[in-house]
Amino acid sequence: MRKLLASAATAAVVMAGLTFAAPAQAASSGTVSVQAINCHAKESVRIRQSKSTSATSLGLFPKDAGAECGASTEGGTYTACGHTNGYFWIAIDYQGIRGYVALYCVTRP
Repeated sequence: MRKLLASAATAAVVMAGLTFAAPAQAASSGTVSVQAINCHAKESVRIRQSKSTSATSLGLFPKDAGAECGASTEGGTYTACGHTNGYFWIAIDYQGIRGYVALYCVTRP
């Protein structure tokens, strides 16, 4: 019974660490930091250089494509993927393109 409880406690700590990992932050050099968390595009969406619809488009994250994503952070507002006043963005690395996409346009595990 003790082994079972110890195993359950260890699993809970590991899961908590995965769930509450430190958010990805953009480095001061202007690079985008992502974690190895897979996400998929709900709709095709532009990858932006910064968290704003007026930021330079670096490429397209196509519908149903997968990528590595980081944490979500606040940024400029957007109308996309069924949301009329979204302001959360997610760091993304799609085929070597590092930037930001509207959070509501991706699914995460």
